[in-house]
Amino acid sequence: MAESGETSGNETPTASSLPAAPSLTELRVPIGQLPRLHEAMARAWGEAGVGGQELESVFASGIRASCVSCGLSVSGAELADLALRGEDDEARERPLPAKLERLSLGYCPRQGCESRFYQVQIVVPGRFDRGWVLGRTQQLLEGRGGPRINLRPSLSPETRRATQRVAMVALGTFLVAFVAYRVMFYRSQLIPFVQPKSPFTVEPSSIDPTQR
Repeated sequence: MAESGETSGNETPTASSLPAAPSLTELRVPIGQLPRLHEAMARAWGEAGVGGQELESVFASGIRASCVSCGLSVSGAELADLALRGEDDEARERPLPAKLERLSLGYCPRQGCESRFYQVQIVVPGRFDRGWVLGRTQQLLEGRGGPRINLRPSLSPETRRATQRVAMVALGTFLVAFVAYRVMFYRSQLIPFVQPKSPFTVEPSSIDPTQR
């Protein structure tokens, strides 16, 4: 039996156990925040007891995000691609489709549309309060829902210390090599106004008088 305040895998949290959030029928989001929308909604749904395959299904077919001006829509899968682009270094190196590239820059992809906002709705029924999920998502986007989720794996203290040791050894090696280079450089330079004595001498009698 789950303890008080905890929920099992398929149990829906009660309203009293959820963080307080407004109930919204739709959420208006600046286009520049769309890359963070997927993460915020996933966290809100997780707090509502939705996860795993159910959450994947909701994202695949249960979200409708459309431009408030021209109506151009973005799917849940495309929102996931935008979120991955913001969190994954390898994904940043891969080119996005033109539509998502425009969205990542904060512009509507439709030519000539100057809107800067998208309207987000949850269109799939489920065992969760859709209004609460949207309101909680708004709180998370505004930074009022606790620390931002970090999707990157965290390093253990041992790995972090080992990485720091390797960095210090590499820095020390660089400094030693740099000092050695500078010493050799200065030793190879001539002292001003002092010419080194040549180890070779020329006998005056061996010089042709006509070439003096």
